[in-house]
This record gives sequence, C-alpha cells and structure tokens, in this order.
Amino acid sequence: MDLVWPEGAEFDDRAVLLADSLATLEHELGEPVRLVRKDPGAGARWLCRVDAEHEGPAVLRRDGDLIESVGRTGAEMWETFSLRHTWLRTGKDTYAVDAANLDEVVERITEEIRFSYPAMALRGIDWDQLCEHYAPKVLAAEDPFAVCQEWVARLGDAHTAVHASPRALPLPYKANRTTFTDVPEGSAAWEAGVRAGWRLDAPDERDIARRTGASPHMLPFMIGRRLLSATESREWRAFGPQDKHAEWTEQPTGLPFGDLVTWREDGYLRIKQWVPNAGIPEALDEVLTAKGNELTLDLRGNVGGNVVLATATRNRFLRKETVLGSVRYCIDGELTEHVPMVGTPSTGVRWDKKLTVLTDAMTYSASEDFLLGLQGLEHVTVIGEPSGGGSGRPRSVRLLPGWTLNVSTVLTYDRDGHCVENSGIPVNVSRQWR
Repeated sequence: MDLVWPEGAEFDDRAVLLADSLATLEHELGEPVRLVRKDPGAGARWLCRVDAEHEGPAVLRRDGDLIESVGRTGAEMWETFSLRHTWLRTGKDTYAVDAANLDEVVERITEEIRFSYPAMALRGIDWDQLCEHYAPKVLAAEDPFAVCQEWVARLGDAHTAVHASPRALPLPYKANRTTFTDVPEGSAAWEAGVRAGWRLDAPDERDIARRTGASPHMLPFMIGRRLLSATESREWRAFGPQDKHAEWTEQPTGLPFGDLVTWREDGYLRIKQWVPNAGIPEALDEVLTAKGNELTLDLRGNVGGNVVLATATRNRFLRKETVLGSVRYCIDGELTEHVPMVGTPSTGVRWDKKLTVLTDAMTYSASEDFLLGLQGLEHVTVIGEPSGGGSGRPRSVRLLPGWTLNVSTVLTYDRDGHCVENSGIPVNVSRQWR
C-alpha cells in the first residue's frame, strides 16, 4: 500500500516521522507500506488530503482499497493519525470530535488505553482493576477532570495523561517537588532572591502529586514542574533559610530561560530543549567544525521537543549505519515483536571524536530519542543519572471540550535489550547532580 503524504516543505517534518513509523503501519494494516509524496491515482493507498472545502470534522475512513485522512488544515489532517487506533478498534469511519458526555469520556479513557497502551505488564498494572475503581468515581465527582487526571496518572507514565486546554506552561526552573534545584541566574525568581534549596509556596502540592504520573526516579521532578506551571501571569512565592522569603510575578512561556543552545570554545555545548528554528543546527555546524578532540553535550533538564530535530542531531555523531535499538508496538492490548531501529550518519557536518553527554532524570522524550543508540558506542560516554524513561511516541484523543488524553504507544529498547520506559537510558558513569 502507498501512504500518500502531501508535497511541500510544511509537510516535510511529518514525512520523516511517518517514514520512521512504516513498520508500525505495516503491522496495523497487515501489508507492506511505502511512503510516497505524489498520488499514483490508483491501487491500494492511504491518501492524506488537506481540503479547505471539507465539511465537518477531520475523518479517517476506508472504502475498499482506499483509505483517506482528510481535514481542512494540515493540523486537522494530522490528527487523524492519532485516531487510527480508534479506527482499528471500532472498524468504523472515525471523526475528530469531542466526547458527547462524561459517560463517553470514561469509555474513551478505558478503551483507548486498553487498546494501545504498551506498558501494563512492564509497570505491573491491572487496568481492569483501575477502571473498576475510578470509572464510578469520575461519574460521581464534583471535579471529574481531576479524577480523570488521577486515574491516568496511576499508570506512572509522564506521556500518558489527561491535559487541559489551554495547557499550563512551565516556568524555567527545576524543582524536586517544592524544593528548587535549579534557578538560572538572571531569571525572574533569581532576581527576586530565590536560590537552589528554597521552597515553593504550593498549598496544592498533594493534589497535584496525586494527578501526576512519571517513572519513579522522575516523578518528584515532574511534580515540581507541574507545581511551577500556569496558563497566565501570576504571583509566586518561595521561602528560604532564616525566614527569608521572596515574591515575584512571572508569565510562563514553556521554554527554558535564556538561549536554547549555548556553547564554549572549550568544547562544552548545552541544548536546553529541541525547538525548531532556534539556531540549533547552525550552532552545531560551528561547534562540530571547531578545533578540539572532545565535546561535552549537556542535556540535563532537556525534556524533549521536536523529535525530528533530536534524531537529526543524533545522526551527526554516528560513524556508520547503526542498529540503535528496537521498538514494540501495542495493538489491541498485545505487543508486537521487536522492530529494529537503524540510524544513518548525517550527510551534514559530523563529529568523529569523543563525545560526553550529561543527563539527569529530566532528560526525557525526544532527548532519549537522541541518546538511544549513542549510549554504548565506543566514542560516547554518558555521565550523570538515567534519563526520564519515556520515549513512547504518544497519541492524542479528544475527551470533553478542553480535555485531551495522551497515550504512549510504544516500548523502546536499547541495543542491549534494556527497556527505556520506566527506567531510562543507563549511564556509563553515575553522578548525582543535586
């Protein structure tokens, strides 16, 4: 079958993601899949179309040998790829629409997670038991959204969660629950006098903790991240030693403080988040052509971002075509066999000398996609703490208006067969940064 993806630069990043996902689609459809950018006009094909005249919500549908993903915009059409598990589960045309009521919310959480979430056995979870406990609580709750968040948080997966829209954005700080562990110099909190070791005033800590899921070693930092998140400008307060306190007002942006990529001539490079058009490829071109035999890449606190950018950066450090590891997909509650992941050296500027990568529990998501396959190579040393443990390629499912369910869909393994989910990518040299 041909997967016909639209031509045009605005669709190129998604094309890279789909090319990496062909093995998944082949398993789901039961036949070989080839990615093409021009419609052959005949034969078995999955036609992805942006049609400004399309009436109604985006849809994923099938008529004989023709599968169609149709939306009025590129974003609407792309949403249908998150719907394909629903389409496979129901066998019906599937539309990007909100749930009609709370009963349907419960049904979607129950069945969508059951069908495509891959880590039940890995995390020792009895999903039926959790559903039996939480479903009636949601229907009877004064705040059903909070109960839905608590329910899904029991999976212990930072990617699998119920989110509000607009989504709260984090401030540029790191905290272990309420204790600040990193306050960048020059930031608003720093200027107010807050330092590492100070404590955030957070009366809702216990409530937020119940509604937050993550791997055990990452969880306290994810709780801290959520406590330091908001949808708008607000006043914050923190307490320090000797009865000191500070107050400041800050608008969250969801981005780290300062430049997203920085480097020094001594061979130190820091990438704070994988954000397109932030100068990361250009900085890398400069760094990788500089003199020196060693490079230290600091990914501490890099919670991810654009996976295409992260993996393209990884390929700059590969010396030959390399088996990075493998993935297993979940379809109808069952895991597939291991599907190898192979990396190819970049055709751009590359680094062929020693690389040291610094990681911690908040090195997560796309940063783990960067690190996977590099860790274990003879010229790469990873120092610090295991990464966050979540490169699960989540999909999104609509619930009620303003509510979204994200669900991880794969388990990722390194080349030694170690599962990244729940435990992270291991390090070569252990070091506690706090």
